[in-house]
Amino acid sequence: MATTQIKRITFVWNADFSIAGGIRALQEVVEGEHSCTLCEIAYHRVTQTKEWKSYKKSLAKRYGAEIRQPCKNQLSKKERLITEKDFPAVLAHTNNGVVKLLGGNAIDNCNGDFNQFKSKLDEAINQLLNA
Repeated sequence: MATTQIKRITFVWNADFSIAGGIRALQEVVEGEHSCTLCEIAYHRVTQTKEWKSYKKSLAKRYGAEIRQPCKNQLSKKERLITEKDFPAVLAHTNNGVVKLLGGNAIDNCNGDFNQFKSKLDEAINQLLNA
């Protein structure tokens, strides 16, 4: 059996890419709320945090993987099937297919804490690569 290699890591926001979605996101920024727990982890107001940007770069470098960050309505049909409408989500595109690394419950349980999220994702990636 071939060794699993990650080609792309996809962070899927629990939001729609649309004008209405953009307006909703701005309202959440003003109110200091996030309906997407992945957004809560990755963003400070309207910009991504330094730790989030650094983590994405380290993942790309460590695994030679492309990093993608679509909204849920920007996924391919295959990606939508893999997520099972469980958002937000993190997917790994590997040489063996697409795998859901983390779903909504796992991300929600991080309670907006970047370090908890990073630990869970690192563990999920290690399990995938060492299976």
